[in-house]
Amino acid sequence: MNSPLVSFIIPYYNSGNTIQETIDSIFNQSYKNFDVWIINDGSTDTKSIEKLNEFENNPQIKILHQENAGPSVARNNAIKQSTAEIIIPLDADDKITKHAIENSLPFLLNNEKLGVVYGNLKYFGTENYLKIQEPFEIKKQILWNQIAICCLIKMEVFESVGYYDEFLSKLGLEDWEFWIRVYEQGWHFNKIDEPLFEIRMNANSRTFQVANKNIDTIKEYVYKKHTLLLAKEFNDLYYAYKMLKETPDYRIGNFLMKPYRIFKKYF
Repeated sequence: MNSPLVSFIIPYYNSGNTIQETIDSIFNQSYKNFDVWIINDGSTDTKSIEKLNEFENNPQIKILHQENAGPSVARNNAIKQSTAEIIIPLDADDKITKHAIENSLPFLLNNEKLGVVYGNLKYFGTENYLKIQEPFEIKKQILWNQIAICCLIKMEVFESVGYYDEFLSKLGLEDWEFWIRVYEQGWHFNKIDEPLFEIRMNANSRTFQVANKNIDTIKEYVYKKHTLLLAKEFNDLYYAYKMLKETPDYRIGNFLMKPYRIFKKYF
């Protein structure tokens, strides 16, 4: 197997208590040709800022600093400077499993159209369980985010579809919108049936504290941005339903249910 350079992209905001576990998981995994980009997104906690100093002498870790602008901006700043072929976005409190890259990378290297590989997730912290992520389907993706942000992504994907939407940087769910764009540009997704990342569960996480509170604004923005895709999918769904109603099975089922509907109406 070829060993292309892999870049871990880690936005960092007051994450001094968790970043060491994240870094340890990266250096303990079996794939060794990688670098790590930590983007200090305007941290205000003195201990968290001091923690970054511990990584400055490691040649595989690069530290960037920016004024607080949110994770989309942070990730984009690092991805644009990376020379890697493969990008792995990772939060500063999450971890990668030992063989995640080793087991996922061959899929990306052997399929030109494949842009994203993801797997299942181990949740830990306030809750502990295994989440089985679903195979990607655009009809579902329009309604909710199917794929966590931590996965393997070809750099070519960013070069062809653009980077994370910076309007969503502080609102949240920039990955949801990004996956829609990836699909629109013809890239394929592949889900492998093993846990690749470990996600920390925390009531103070960005999902609970930010994205969920802004969900109506986020949906309105995303749906306006992808109006043509929504129109196409609605059109396909309409005609699929129309054709279904014309099938013999549907007509027989409708006929058999008629007495029940009459009974329900009066009783």
